[in-house]
Amino acid sequence: MMAAGLVCDTSVLLYLGRIRHLHLLPHLFPTIVVPGQVVFELDVGRSLTPDVVDPRTLDFITISAVSQTEIDRLPANRLGEGERAVIALARRSNGLIAGLDDRLARQFAIGLGLTVKGIVGLIIDARQAGLIPVAGDLLELLRRSGFRLDQQLFEAALLLAGES
Repeated sequence: MMAAGLVCDTSVLLYLGRIRHLHLLPHLFPTIVVPGQVVFELDVGRSLTPDVVDPRTLDFITISAVSQTEIDRLPANRLGEGERAVIALARRSNGLIAGLDDRLARQFAIGLGLTVKGIVGLIIDARQAGLIPVAGDLLELLRRSGFRLDQQLFEAALLLAGES
């Protein structure tokens, strides 16, 4: 298990839910926090596609309020509301990793000095921790569920997971 907690953006919960591997999160992190803005985005998604995860039903998740004031304190950016809430919450709570997949959001968070981990990194960590037998199968499932993962990143992930 990693020492720090994780603040989850929509994509982390959405895609781990789609591939039925949300159970990995509490094995990787002692604390998993979801901003209210991300809960709202998932609620909207569920109104369109009923199989979208509801974080309120997961006993290992803590939902946290992030005020508009906290979000407005971030440097100017063009990120979505959920991503901005994740970054604001990770900044507020020292030691929490920002769970982000969007490239611009990741770069923005890293530029603010935050540690960032996306779903591909989470799968690699799960493989290295012995929580899953093969990372490649889950990465392929992610692709089939709509997650954009180019071949170069796919191959680099396999290498990091010891599966090249």
